[in-house]
Amino acid sequence: MTLVPVVLAAAGLLHPHHLTQDTAGRWIALHLLLLPVFPLLAGSLLFLLRGLEGPWVTVARAGSYLYAIFYTALDAIAGVAYGTLLANVDDPASLTRAGTAIDVTGGALGLIGSSGFLLAAIATTVALAAHCGARRVAAGGTVLIAASVLWLGSHIYWPEGVVTVLCLGLGAALLAVARESAPRPAAPQA
Repeated sequence: MTLVPVVLAAAGLLHPHHLTQDTAGRWIALHLLLLPVFPLLAGSLLFLLRGLEGPWVTVARAGSYLYAIFYTALDAIAGVAYGTLLANVDDPASLTRAGTAIDVTGGALGLIGSSGFLLAAIATTVALAAHCGARRVAAGGTVLIAASVLWLGSHIYWPEGVVTVLCLGLGAALLAVARESAPRPAAPQA
């Protein structure tokens, strides 16, 4: 539940704040390593929903899918491709035009992805509230949704992104505790 957020937070501590020719190698390597990690962030929400059905579960799954696809695309384009471009282009004018285009595209992909995560966080909280009770999931759902709103405008950069991703993990962990501590339905008597 919290391993992926902790890995992303640790990566955020190593993430260069600015992409330059001096930081391009580390930028590329970090984004390549994180390509399979970022989509797993939505896995914690899917894990919370295991065994549940209903419209909110379906919405949460759809939001998780949007996040996994579009946020990974952001990382591939703005991370790997842009870093590779900067490391290999010596013409500043061409680099500026290409960089602006990559930033616009990457920003749009990231916004779609993080919006999908926010949708999944809200739907997960509602689905768990229906299953476990609203009071039981209130703390975890509040932390998860608030962090998901912050995730709309941040990446894993220190300090905001690191704190945000740790709060995503905290919210999911609190929801996991709420789900596990919920009363179990009585078994049918024979």
